[in-house]
This record gives sequence, structure tokens and C-alpha cells, in this order.
Amino acid sequence: MKQKAFPTFAIILLIIGLIWLLSDLKVIQIVNIPWIPVVLSVIALGMLYNHYKK
Repeated sequence: MKQKAFPTFAIILLIIGLIWLLSDLKVIQIVNIPWIPVVLSVIALGMLYNHYKK
């Protein structure tokens, strides 16, 4: 049976969506977020999690 992979893309969308919502609601004040490092870090964490999960 094939194992399901870690939903990396879903986690990225969740993080971006929550940050966007909280900044629109003025809960957090974020001016400039370096999105590329954030996305790459989440993808890397997902890949590491998948690698060591096996």
C-alpha cells in the first residue's frame, strides 16, 4: 500500500492564508515578508519530514 505524502502545498497555503487574514484584520502588522524563503523553508521541512518518516 502506498503511504500518503505530507501535504506540503496545503501547509504553504494555510500559512499564507492565515498570515494574510491576520494582517487584514490588523491582528499582526507585517509590512514586507520575504515570501520565497518562507515557501522554500516549508517545502524543505516537508521533504525532510517525508524522508525521515519512512
